[in-house]
Amino acid sequence: MSTDELFSRLAHELAAAGRWHELFEARLVEARSRLGLSLTDSPSLDDLPEPARTTLENDYTAACREVGGLLLDAGRLREAWRYLRPAGEKRMMRAALARSVPTTENIEPLIELALYEGVDVERGYGWMLGHLGTCNAITTLEGLAHQLSHEDLAACATVLVRHVDRELRENLRNHIGRQEPTKPAARATVTELMEGRDWLFEVQASHVDASHLAATVRFARVLTVPPLVELALGLAEYGARLDTTLQYAGEAPFEDLYESHRHFFLATLGREVPAALDYFRARADESDLASDGTAPLETLLVLLERTGHAQEAMEIFAREIPADAQLSPFAPRLLDLAAKSGDWERYETILTDRDDPVGLAIGVVHRQQLGAAERH
Repeated sequence: MSTDELFSRLAHELAAAGRWHELFEARLVEARSRLGLSLTDSPSLDDLPEPARTTLENDYTAACREVGGLLLDAGRLREAWRYLRPAGEKRMMRAALARSVPTTENIEPLIELALYEGVDVERGYGWMLGHLGTCNAITTLEGLAHQLSHEDLAACATVLVRHVDRELRENLRNHIGRQEPTKPAARATVTELMEGRDWLFEVQASHVDASHLAATVRFARVLTVPPLVELALGLAEYGARLDTTLQYAGEAPFEDLYESHRHFFLATLGREVPAALDYFRARADESDLASDGTAPLETLLVLLERTGHAQEAMEIFAREIPADAQLSPFAPRLLDLAAKSGDWERYETILTDRDDPVGLAIGVVHRQQLGAAERH
């Protein structure tokens, strides 16, 4: 029996017996055998010459993909991820999670894979919200926010906004149904449900947990998709009508939590833009970099970028943002502002003044990429 036949039979027997981890080891031994390496000692890749090093790396990745796929087929997702992660097969795991049905037995490992491992953050956060409740989900998001990419944070905010909006609308409809002959339609928005019904706010209470509402409105700032921003605007308008004892103060420039967010969401939607820009310009002018940090300036930059005023945002960036300031992922990059305004000359001037040769190089390459994309 040849060596190839030996390993082929061994792999078949191990796979048929469900001995996945041993199958992985067999594949690695097979790969070392083909290269004439030690069958018992795993060599350090750093010590291998090319092309042996690349060949062994490729064989390792193929073995990870094979065994991970078999474990997925067996429904052993957590074990599968041990192999699929080094193989870069997030797509396979994401597809498996999409097919999964959460139960009381598997919900926690599913959340761990989807949310904490970052395989499918939006799905994982939705599972967490349903399993652990709004309070725990918000607390978790507050802890994870600085670790998540802007896209993943927006995905979580999407889940949270939809959930709180749905809860608020249902509670408003039930309240109205007890006072009026006809219960409003299920599709009615928060704004529509509040219209002409000041009596909804006569009792010093909220139709949704006030702390949940405040946190949801804060997280919604990362959203830009109009239907979602509309939902967030409805939440802010509702919060602004609550008794003052239920309106929590925010941090600069959102001290007046709901009124400031109302301006922010309206401008994001392209409505009442001059008023919103004036509002946040004033907040930025009143702020102190030492005590308030860059948040007031970042917020103004965000709105300027979203509303077609990238040129002004560049000037504020140059004038107000210190060269050594660490901006949050929420803030627009100078590169993006230059691309939107088309003022690459100003971009180069700013970075030259700040002695940033890397940024200058990035700008050159970015313009070349934009030009290539336009030609195609």
